Amino acid sequence: MSLRPLLINLIWTMLLLDLCSIVNASRTHSPRQHAVRQGIDYMLDERYALSHAVFDSLISVEPERPEGYLGKALSYWNESMLLANGERFVDSVDHLTGRAIKLSERALKADNNNAEMVFLLGKAYGLRAGLALIHGSPIDGVLYGLKCRDFLEETIRLNPNLADAYFGLGLAEYVAARQPRFLRMVSRLLSLPDGDRKRGLERLERVAREGIYTQRHAVSSRAYIALYYEKDYEDARRRFADLHLRYPHSLDYRIRYLDALFGLTIQGRQGHRQALIDSARSIRRLAEERNWNLNRWSRTKLDFIEGFGHYLTGNPDAAIDRLEIYTAEATKKSWLLGPAHLILGKLADLRNNRDHAVRHYRRVRKYENVWGVHEEADAYLVQPFTGEEPVRRPPDTVRRYPEKP
Repeated sequence: MSLRPLLINLIWTMLLLDLCSIVNASRTHSPRQHAVRQGIDYMLDERYALSHAVFDSLISVEPERPEGYLGKALSYWNESMLLANGERFVDSVDHLTGRAIKLSERALKADNNNAEMVFLLGKAYGLRAGLALIHGSPIDGVLYGLKCRDFLEETIRLNPNLADAYFGLGLAEYVAARQPRFLRMVSRLLSLPDGDRKRGLERLERVAREGIYTQRHAVSSRAYIALYYEKDYEDARRRFADLHLRYPHSLDYRIRYLDALFGLTIQGRQGHRQALIDSARSIRRLAEERNWNLNRWSRTKLDFIEGFGHYLTGNPDAAIDRLEIYTAEATKKSWLLGPAHLILGKLADLRNNRDHAVRHYRRVRKYENVWGVHEEADAYLVQPFTGEEPVRRPPDTVRRYPEKP
């Protein structure tokens, strides 16, 4: 299992949040601070033209400070996360990040106790870590990440009252404590510390309580953890609902909210079945209105979730339509292919098309055994499905990362 997609997403979130926190460490809003806050708000709400306009203006006014360059790099980075052609932003992110690093280092030569510049330098290296992971260089990614951590710790030493600076450290501690396969390998190679899940969460909660400008963003990070690590779908639903209200233009928060509803439905909650259909359609329509081609996983998962919702609400024609689209377009590694073929087999059985049903049941075994679909398909190969769903299925304990196919 690849950890890279989640690390990329978490690094991206950390960069956004900590940049916002450092430039707004004071409750007195300078014009620069106000501009960065506004640019980041536009970014999180996925109004990228406005975000770039703000950061371009900041660069024009203060070309020798790093905030505008780093903010613009983050805006490009954020825009790339959901789009199929997001790779086109990599060169711009790399160039702008390099500029931010040079300007931060120059400022530190003049004042090596400047906590703000230490922090911004750390965030720039954090972005470099994300780029390395995208390019398939995990060792470089970890090394840049270690630089980022060192600068964060130095920032705390210089200014221990900067509560928001604990976000990146807490996030890193939490991920390290979970010890995914990828991180175990790199940890042994580089003798990295094990992390501390409890302290990592405590630091994140501290930011949620005490963060001056990042409280909602800390909720976002905790929602990602609840959704993809802790599998606390109700907690994730509440957190993403709050973020959706704050940033109604964001498709990312809509998709994560839908993921939480999907998780609750799998656990047996029946009240969200129609919402699966409505939300998936809404997200797809909004993407089309923006002329956005979503990345393959996000696009195909919307098809599965909508088809699953139609199946649960008794609309077999619509369910078959969406699930066949999903099975045709999803990658062979998609963890939802087994459940999709199982449902298509059941629907074929209900239409007395036994040959078609058997073909789907046999295909289930070719894919990951999510929710015990292998055993269920084997049973229906012996006895056709009659419409009576299993009372309980085995829980899915595998970590499902935001962009895992």
